[in-house]
Amino acid sequence: MRRWHRLFNRGLVLAGVGLGTVVLAPEVLAFPHRQIIGDTVVYSERALPATMPQLLAQSDALLRKSAIFGSGYGRRIFLTDGGWRWRALALQTSGAFALSRGFGETIVVNRSDAARDVVFNGGAIAGQRSLSGVIAHERTHGLIRARYGVAADVVYPAWLREGYCDLVAGGGSLSDRDAALLKAGHRSVPALRYYDGRKRVEAALRANGGSVDALFAGASKVD
Repeated sequence: MRRWHRLFNRGLVLAGVGLGTVVLAPEVLAFPHRQIIGDTVVYSERALPATMPQLLAQSDALLRKSAIFGSGYGRRIFLTDGGWRWRALALQTSGAFALSRGFGETIVVNRSDAARDVVFNGGAIAGQRSLSGVIAHERTHGLIRARYGVAADVVYPAWLREGYCDLVAGGGSLSDRDAALLKAGHRSVPALRYYDGRKRVEAALRANGGSVDALFAGASKVD
């Protein structure tokens, strides 16, 4: 029995190490395509189009408009086809467009088509948005962590973090008209939380003269 427990515990340790390796270094999942563009390495399950540098430049242009722009954004981007690699990396967030993690600042993207500048999350409503915008959104999470601390994801409320990231990205997956129709029909979808967060951030920045630092300083997890 003791031997079985030792083997079981050893298996748990190995599984944990393996999962940690995958999360911190997604490249171990053998992405077949890789391209270095400026300071960024893009890994992809599909062949990358010739327009990838322009797409990344478009995303960078959005990011540079942020008042807190700096060097803290993710420089390793992993484009998946929404299959097993995405599920292995997304864990409990497989319905998202993408995710970024503070340790190593890696960005992993759901099913994407770089040639068309689009990402899909599998949703029937608000199920796609631009890849360039999604990359800018996730990189803004990195800027927030770099400026306000690595614990920003738990210190600050989701409406603020996600709303500001969508503002920098130029919008989300819902237009004003789409959001109004959903609300009129009493439909509750995750995209509405992002939409409402962005609108709340926009209003707060108008009220405080546009200071992102003041916006975050005045917010708390309970907001």
